[in-house]
Amino acid sequence: MKKLKGLLRKYSLLLSLLLVIGIIVGGQFMNKKIRLEIKKIEEEIKTKHSEVAKYEKEKDKAPSPQLITKLTREKEYHAREFEFLMNSFSTTYPIIPEFTLYPSVEFKEYLYFSQDRLYKKAEKRRITLPPSLGFPTTGLVEQEKIPTLTLQFEVVKDLISLIIDSGVTTIETIAPGVPQKVAFYQILPLKLNITGTSNELVRFLKYVEKPSSYFVLKNFSAKTAGGNLFNAEVGINAVMLKDYRATSSEG
Repeated sequence: MKKLKGLLRKYSLLLSLLLVIGIIVGGQFMNKKIRLEIKKIEEEIKTKHSEVAKYEKEKDKAPSPQLITKLTREKEYHAREFEFLMNSFSTTYPIIPEFTLYPSVEFKEYLYFSQDRLYKKAEKRRITLPPSLGFPTTGLVEQEKIPTLTLQFEVVKDLISLIIDSGVTTIETIAPGVPQKVAFYQILPLKLNITGTSNELVRFLKYVEKPSSYFVLKNFSAKTAGGNLFNAEVGINAVMLKDYRATSSEG
């Protein structure tokens, strides 16, 4: 104990010096940090002051309390609408193949083999498809029309697969419309005529409303078709939301 006291007494000046240096260094660090924060606040004040000075000169452009309230409400409304769309609609987007080497030839081959697989799937499930899905099967398609036709076919293919899974007896006609861009999503309208039992039609409507489906029912009307069958005319929108975090917007 005496030895420890002796060491402390001997090196007390050095320890005091080290403590003072530590306090000085710590103070310098804190002072530097405070100066940076003050500088940041000064820049923010300067920016705000410039904006206020600008509004003083151009008072007609200054946001009024009423405008701020209105814009706040609009922001909240659009946020709720966006949340509703994200929760109501699937973010599924048809995977559109690209044809780069010989687009017209590649598209024709893609259409031929894809339609063939679709008809075989329907035949296996004993579902009747229309003789033609309305896509060109002869000649070569102009290159600029290929992206739209490919998107239409992929959507039609997905919808037919959904109908087949729901067990609807017959697809009389299916006609895709022109794709439309609306804000951050794309809509492709379709007209559909199907025949099936009441259970099949109800099951089809349930399949359309599933969260995993990107199809939205627009209108529906049905009439008897003899026996226990009903014929339904259906209007559907394919609502396609793209994940812009992973992909760029559609050109």
